[in-house]
Amino acid sequence: MEQYRLLAECLLPEHMLDWFELANVHVEIKDDTKLVHIYLDENELTPDGRTDLRPNGFTRESVFHDFPIRGHEVLLHVRRRRLLDEGNHNVMTECKFIQESTRCSTEVAAFLKQAFGDAPYNGPFV
Repeated sequence: MEQYRLLAECLLPEHMLDWFELANVHVEIKDDTKLVHIYLDENELTPDGRTDLRPNGFTRESVFHDFPIRGHEVLLHVRRRRLLDEGNHNVMTECKFIQESTRCSTEVAAFLKQAFGDAPYNGPFV
């Protein structure tokens, strides 16, 4: 997947690959729609450079919509890393790529808010 990193940096939300590794990409044709599935796993960077944390697998995958690419719907499949501290307490990094209370990236949510205001929207991305 490393050969696709530069392309992914151009297509994904800004700085996403600072926190996530590209795990897989595939295109699915569903009815008349082409779907691009991008799978991302959170890397092993620890919050604030803490050295007392150890990896403990991943959370369940969450799926979010991002901007379409040349007419292809884009779905981000994101797995967050679970970290344990010395007391075996879960610690998570703070990521601001997904807009709270939506299933969209922050960039898509900002675009929709600017385009449609705060009105309810049931378009192709939400």
